[in-house]
Amino acid sequence: MFLSESYKYRMQALAGIVIEAKKNTEYEFQVRDIGGSVFYKRKKGESIWDFISAEDFAKNCQDGKLVKWNKK
Repeated sequence: MFLSESYKYRMQALAGIVIEAKKNTEYEFQVRDIGGSVFYKRKKGESIWDFISAEDFAKNCQDGKLVKWNKK
């Protein structure tokens, strides 16, 4: 019998088995000076940036996660 991965996951959760995250998502952060600081983040490897708040940036941006922005 073939059981789907989502079914196995649900059964483990119902049984109270601790389930580790399969993959941690890594983010990259950027600050742009466009008439003031504007903060962005994106999933590592993607090309689209999302706006974030200054508080979210300060809480989640760590050394090595900041991508330099070159003004064109």
